Amino acid sequence: MSWLAAFGRGEDLPAGHLAPFDAELGAQLAERLARHVADAFHDRLRRWQEAFSRDQQLLLAQPERAVTVLPVVLADARKRLSPLVAFTVHPGLPADLRTSVADTLRETISSAQRSLEDSVRDAPVELRNAVRQNSLEPALTRTAAPAPTGPARGRRVILD
Repeated sequence: MSWLAAFGRGEDLPAGHLAPFDAELGAQLAERLARHVADAFHDRLRRWQEAFSRDQQLLLAQPERAVTVLPVVLADARKRLSPLVAFTVHPGLPADLRTSVADTLRETISSAQRSLEDSVRDAPVELRNAVRQNSLEPALTRTAAPAPTGPARGRRVILD
């Protein structure tokens, strides 16, 4: 649970500490753990959205600098997506949970990209082109390195 809490807060601890789980744990325990996983994912995603929204507001506040700053801001936003993308393919998560969080991430990023494109609809062509050329969506197609699945050293606590 401490790994999930840290992930939700935005910390990137070694993924090997997230122990695999499945229905063999028992339906109630697996459901409870899945809820904790989903909560941590949504907390982290919400943090990403808040940071992206702040960055977007800064860009709109200084439109004269937006064309030059936008590629850096969007590259940073894509970089902050990497842990979320890696989470969606973590082999320790049940397939249906991986699919659910991946779908949520894809919908969120597509919505953020559309919002950004809408916000520059009436802007100069240079800014509209910069938004399209620096799309957030390619971050979703990058394959994240698989998390180690070997046993973690020391004692692992599944539930606190």
